[in-house]
Formats: sequence, structure tokens, C-alpha cells
Amino acid sequence: GNFSRHHTEAMAESDQKAEASFLLKAGKIAAGAFDANVEDKERKLSFLVICGSIFMSGFLYTYLIPLIPSYHLISGAFFSTAEVCLLFGAWSFGAAFGTPITIFLAGFVKCWMMLCTAMVVFFFYCLMFMSGSSFPILFLTRAVGGLGTTLILSSGIAMLDALFPPSERGSRFVIVYFCGGFGLTLGPLVGGSLSADASYLPCLLAAVIVAGLFAVIVLFLRESEIEFAKMEPLAPHFRDSQTLLSLGGIAMVSATVAFSEVILPLHLNVAFGSTASSIGGLMMIAAISYIFVANVAALVSDRLDRNLLLGAGLACNGVAFIALFTPDSLATEVLPVILLGCSSSVVYTGSLLRLVDSVGQGDPKSPAMQQLVFLAHSAGAFLGPALLGALVHAA
Repeated sequence: GNFSRHHTEAMAESDQKAEASFLLKAGKIAAGAFDANVEDKERKLSFLVICGSIFMSGFLYTYLIPLIPSYHLISGAFFSTAEVCLLFGAWSFGAAFGTPITIFLAGFVKCWMMLCTAMVVFFFYCLMFMSGSSFPILFLTRAVGGLGTTLILSSGIAMLDALFPPSERGSRFVIVYFCGGFGLTLGPLVGGSLSADASYLPCLLAAVIVAGLFAVIVLFLRESEIEFAKMEPLAPHFRDSQTLLSLGGIAMVSATVAFSEVILPLHLNVAFGSTASSIGGLMMIAAISYIFVANVAALVSDRLDRNLLLGAGLACNGVAFIALFTPDSLATEVLPVILLGCSSSVVYTGSLLRLVDSVGQGDPKSPAMQQLVFLAHSAGAFLGPALLGALVHAA
């Protein structure tokens, strides 16, 4: 009883401690998430759409990973290592480009309009990938998908902030982030299984789901008055050394993880003749490790120094990145992949908690800080594959 009361008070006090519950409370929250006595129609539908949209953004990003060794499957054209790295990093290039677009739209559009726009962007992404036949077209395709992700995250978080009071907001973020993680986890497994024979099925299925989400938004949420509010300028935050340290940690880990997502499938295909299905399964293990450790790191974060958490995660991430290319079999590759997922999760958790410490509940700096996190992640995830891929190609 005392523990339950203490936990409830902690959730009401701050989003940080509410989010620390993550999977431990996810089942209970999911079971009561749509209590008709508590939430009205708009809140329930908005919450469902946000969960589905963020799931699709994660799914669309990762289901192509197992196909990297055969990126020629659409046009029959083989790309160099550097070109493949650029193609994969193009998603994050589009996501980074989406930040200034989002800032420009703030104050002029409603959140449901941004969600609709993201669904349209994702729909064309699916069609463009199926019909792409050259490096420029495929690069543009991946960039379009990244732009959709930024629109979804920005509008989805803004809607959650407006729809739920502080005491409920953290628990809803738990479910939303879990949906995104589940999409990241399921993506490579489904992509590897359905696309082993150069099938377009994942693209078609994704396009149908995206079209369905668009229809739900237009039919049921178009009366929503929730606006994407203007935010304070981003530039002043770059003069804060503690903020830069946190953003730098996010960018560094994003770079190593994104490069690994491209170069590891190529390495496994050459070294062990791995199939798309086996690569997809390995990437799913990394995603599961990431999600699990995020929960553990959040739970123990109050007992550990934030800088210690960040530093330990960065050190382990470097070791994991090097270890990825040392195993002599696919089975032994599992350990460094798990370490990569775990260490990345620790760095993200440590960095985000350091940022949360500097931004209080309802602080006007919060939306700007969210955009900075999106930008740091996207910049690292693009520059990592682009620069490291060029070095590998040159070598």
C-alpha cells in the first residue's frame, strides 16, 4: 500500500518518474487506457492514432535493414558501400530537415493536420520505394520517410501534452514509446521474412495501414482544435554546455548505431552468407535489448549520477561497435549486438534524463528541447553512415 501511494505521487509529480515505470506498468495502463468514464472520444481516438502512427514510423525505418545486402532488388542496379550507407542515412537526413519545417509550421497549423501530412508522406514513401530505380530517387524516398517521422513525433507529443494532465501524461508516453519500440523491433523481422524473395509485400501492407490511419484522422479528428504552438528559439540552448553534452551523447550513439545498421548486414552477408530473415532476427534482438535496458536504466537512474550513466554507456558503445566485426559465426554475433543495443539505450536514457532535469513540467523550453533531441539524433544517424561509409568505401 505504501509503495503504491508513493509511486502514484511520484507519477503525478513529474513525467520523469512516470516514464520510469515503462514496461512494469504498461500492461495495467494499456488495460485501462480507454476507460469510457475517464476519456472522451477525441482523447481515445487521438491516443490510438498517435500510437499507430509512431509504430509505423519505427516499422518503416527498420524493415529495410535486412534488405541492405540486396539493395538492388528493385532496379537490378548494384550500389557501392558508400551509396548504400547514404541511402540508409537519408531517412535521418529527411528527419533533420523536418525540424526547421516543424518550427516554421508552429503556430499556423493544428496537430491533426500535421498527422495527416505525415500519413500522406509515408504513403508516397511506400509507393516511391516500390518504383524507385536510381540512387537519387531512392535517396529522396528515404528522406521523405524521415520527414514524416519528424512530423509525427512533433505533432504526437504536442497532442499528448494537450490531451492529458501532468498526472496522466507520463503513463501515456510510456505506451506511445513502447509502440515506437515495438515497430522498430517488428520491422526487421517482418522485412526479412516477407522480402527474402524480392517481394513488394511489406511496402503494400504498410501503404494500406498508413491509408487507414489517414482515413481515421480525417473522419474523426478533423474537429480537433489542438494547435501546434510556437516554441522559443533553439539557438540559445547551444550556449549551454550541459545541454550540448547531452545532445552530443545522443548524436554519437545515433551515428554508431545507424552505421552498424547498414554495415553489419553487409558484413554478415559477406562473412557468413546470412539471409535476410537471419539478419532481421539479429536486429530484432538488438531492439529488444534496447527497450528492456531503457526501462532498467530509467528505474535505477535516481540512484546513479547522470554523468556516470552517460559515460559508462558511451564507453560500452565503443567496445560493442568494435566487437561487432570480430565473431567467427552468426551465433557468436549475438553478444556484441546485445551489447550495442544495451549501451545505446543507457546513453539515450542518461542524456534524456539530463535534459529532463533542466526542463521542468510545463516549462516553455520543453518543445524546443524536444526538437533539439530530434535534430541531434537525426544528425548523428545521417553523418554516421555517410562519413563512415565513405571511409570504408575508400579503404
